[in-house]
Amino acid sequence: MLDGAKTFGSGKTRDMNDQRQVLVRAESRHVVVSDADGSHETFTYPGVTLTRVISVIAEGGTWLPMGDRPSEVDDEALIEALRAAFRWRIGLS
Repeated sequence: MLDGAKTFGSGKTRDMNDQRQVLVRAESRHVVVSDADGSHETFTYPGVTLTRVISVIAEGGTWLPMGDRPSEVDDEALIEALRAAFRWRIGLS
């Protein structure tokens, strides 16, 4: 094992980080825009939400857009957000 046998099949460890979890969810955001004439239009944007949880309480989250044709910048933003969240999960940040 690469982590000194601290990992269980559930992805939890035996140390203090047992209370930390990262939830990854595909979610859409909805934005309502008002026109000058008073009518409203709703736009929906698909994305990924990363939620940091400590002892079943959400402590913070990040939403990243996920378009049909992601750019290299989009990919890099997702990779960096995942990296930061997982480092937080194991207590490195």
